[in-house]
Amino acid sequence: MEALKNYINGKWVGSHESATLDVVNPANQELLAKVPFGSKTVRDVQDAVAVAGKAQEDWRSIRMRLPG
Repeated sequence: MEALKNYINGKWVGSHESATLDVVNPANQELLAKVPFGSKTVRDVQDAVAVAGKAQEDWRSIRMRLPG
C-alpha cells in the first residue's frame, strides 16, 4: 500500500519522509492506510504553510460581496 500524499498547492505530493506508520482499524485490525512518519514530515508542513501564506496574500485583495 502506498503512503498517503499531501494536497499542497493544488497537487497531491509525496512526503519528504520515506518512513511510514500503519493506520489500522481497531475493530478488525484491517490496514486502512500508511502515513508518512518521521522528522522529515516537518518539511511537508513547512511547504504547506508557505504555500498557504502566499495564497492568503492573494485572497486578501479579493473584495467580498454581500448578498442583497
